[in-house]
Amino acid sequence: MGLRISTPPQQGPCVLIARTRDDEPDLRTDAAVRRIGEHLRPRGLGIQNIGLDTLLGSTPKSRGSQAPMLIFVSEHDSDSTINRIADALSEHLCPALVLIPPSHKHSRLLLRSAGIMCESDEIDPAQAAIILWTLAQRQPAIQALATELMLTEKSISSVNNEMTKLHEELASAASIQRDYLPLSLPVIDGLDMGIVYRPASYVSGDIYDIIELDEHHTGFFLADAVGHGVPAALMTMVITQGLHKTEGKGDQLRIVEPAEALRRLNNTMTKNAGEQSRFATAMYAIHDKRDNTITVAGAGHPPSLLVRAETGEVEQVESQSPLLGIFPDVEFEQTTHQMQPGDVFIIYSDGFEVAFPKKDAQGDEYRRPTLTYIKELTEAGSGIGSLDDAIATLESHLDAQSGSLHQPDDITALFMTCAGSLSKAVA
Repeated sequence: MGLRISTPPQQGPCVLIARTRDDEPDLRTDAAVRRIGEHLRPRGLGIQNIGLDTLLGSTPKSRGSQAPMLIFVSEHDSDSTINRIADALSEHLCPALVLIPPSHKHSRLLLRSAGIMCESDEIDPAQAAIILWTLAQRQPAIQALATELMLTEKSISSVNNEMTKLHEELASAASIQRDYLPLSLPVIDGLDMGIVYRPASYVSGDIYDIIELDEHHTGFFLADAVGHGVPAALMTMVITQGLHKTEGKGDQLRIVEPAEALRRLNNTMTKNAGEQSRFATAMYAIHDKRDNTITVAGAGHPPSLLVRAETGEVEQVESQSPLLGIFPDVEFEQTTHQMQPGDVFIIYSDGFEVAFPKKDAQGDEYRRPTLTYIKELTEAGSGIGSLDDAIATLESHLDAQSGSLHQPDDITALFMTCAGSLSKAVA
């Protein structure tokens, strides 16, 4: 049970008196209790005896009014008893004055270290009465604070539970989104491919695919849903399902041209758009290894990069068509580019534009686009023979950027070269 202010019919609020040695008569303690009671009565407080076992055995409580306690410690009490008293007072949030024999200096230090008021049992009764009355006056405020603390702790616990639930849901969403990404890159004779994929959060607004369409054609697709987090990630699911890369089967298989694929995808998105339209940029390219050409169509996406092995020049393949999901029945443009052995073709998301801030950037400048990414994308593998090594170098440069652990946007890049070496392409 809790220890509340006792209010007998003939008596107002009172001080609870407890002794560690109830079974031992102590005339000196009896006299002290009587004199303290005489000083308390004019202040509206009576006294009432309570067994110490009632305090030590009662259920801890964190709210409700509590009577101040006056506890007499015997000189024969052990540190273990003193510790039990300190623990019980703390658990009950019980205001108390503990009177200790002068020989118990260690116990006095122990109680005071626990924040419990204690004095010598030789204290002036009038002074003891003032301390007890003060404890009684302040207790309503203490109990109000305890109640607020309890409610706050419950609120924090509720928030923590919701955060844990949200964490689990986002982790599940990330797992589902990964199921829509290629488990591994296809192995195609004559082509070397690589990927950099770094979501800014649990889930990404970027989605990509590299797929062998038939024995001659390979498709490279990258889309970036406008926005971040879960809404953008859900949009990527729509985009993935809406992109038709081929039609028919067997001898009737037809590869859908990039411009036509984007047109169909755009119509699907505009047709199913709700009150709040969702937009996306995209780039779709198809490589034909028979003549080493790549056909590219874009929808408001950053230009693809074509790094020439012979000269080291970087050609930007612009995307002139609008974003996906805005206007229905849009005709998308596509261009075909001749690649040479060693040329490198790169599709990337706009997260790269803010991935390499200026060295002296401060505050919001970290989120401002720079052109450094073009150099990083095209020169990451300078002097390195394989595409894997080139991508590893690029990722190490990303890691070295200030704030890379909290990148402002999703980062994705697809690399394709028609030879196994970048050394000439990025020399």
